[in-house]
Amino acid sequence: MKFSGVILVNYSFYPGDNSLTSSLIDPVTAAKLLDDLRKVDSGNLDIGRIIETAPTLTEYKFVLGWCHGLKGTVHGHPSLPDGREVVTSQIFYFNPGLQLARTLNRWYRLMDPMQRDGH
Repeated sequence: MKFSGVILVNYSFYPGDNSLTSSLIDPVTAAKLLDDLRKVDSGNLDIGRIIETAPTLTEYKFVLGWCHGLKGTVHGHPSLPDGREVVTSQIFYFNPGLQLARTLNRWYRLMDPMQRDGH
């Protein structure tokens, strides 16, 4: 699959140091995302594999910056320490019934959404 002429930009915000970074999305990341979204659309998503391998995001909530993301505490992430507060990359799929979300870079298992005060 070729992505010539397509430019996707990823924005990431790290709450610990209040930094915002941006980068071009490589074609491999874009292809994996599109493949996952096609599987969702066709009903061929291997939910069991995702549940076994995806990091969890607890006490999560939606946040809005350059795009919609999720903020929460991550566990089981391949490159981040357990218990770190993170803001994910852009959300492309969100299903609270299955407790799954697909961001630009990976799947997350959603556990214990942050309780809202007020309305």
